Amino acid sequence: MEVFERLEALIDAPEAEAVTDARVMLRQFESIMTADAIHQFLLDLMTLVFVVESGHNFHGSVRKLAKVRLAMLKMVCALSA
Repeated sequence: MEVFERLEALIDAPEAEAVTDARVMLRQFESIMTADAIHQFLLDLMTLVFVVESGHNFHGSVRKLAKVRLAMLKMVCALSA
């Protein structure tokens, strides 16, 4: 699943456009079953971008949380397919 690899790349190198790019990529998976998982992942990605841009040192923890949310989203998408 190339989309999830690209989403993980956004987590590894977050920037201001990461959330917009992620939303575009995730539109293809949006359904009633995946909506909550998508929103939770996007919230964690937004938090990660904020932490990195603000220069705080705990971005490693937030990055780990975003990767866990992405793994959960991947599982939900696999179940809904």
